Amino acid sequence: MSTENNEPTNPYNSGTSGQPPQYSGQYPNQYPNQYPGQNQQFGAAPGYPPYGYNPQQAEGAQLAQTSMILGIISLFVVGIILGPLAIIKAKKAEREFNTDATVGKVTGWIGTILGIIGVLYIIFVIVMAFSFAGASMMDPSYY
Repeated sequence: MSTENNEPTNPYNSGTSGQPPQYSGQYPNQYPNQYPGQNQQFGAAPGYPPYGYNPQQAEGAQLAQTSMILGIISLFVVGIILGPLAIIKAKKAEREFNTDATVGKVTGWIGTILGIIGVLYIIFVIVMAFSFAGASMMDPSYY
């Protein structure tokens, strides 16, 4: 197996004369009409919104995400303030932008309820402290 110049040929090279494969001007990837840097999911060039992009959907999704974050934080810190804010933002996202914001609403309600229970507990502790202090002052052995 040799060529006319007595050079050995590659048996695995099927018929080409030792030249590397040519790609006809396109990049060799699995998507023949896409180039490096191009958005693989939507086919849009970088810096441009994809086809069918709706800025109102993005704003609704942002409101839903904000309500979810506020709702989660309200479970741990200042639930009586952040919980209602999460509920308001979730309702706005659902009403104005038709975006599902159930997580923000649920966590907002739970945070609000936990915040109310926390405030009631603090009031209960203060009332009990004053009642025990007042009862001990009325004790005849106090003087």
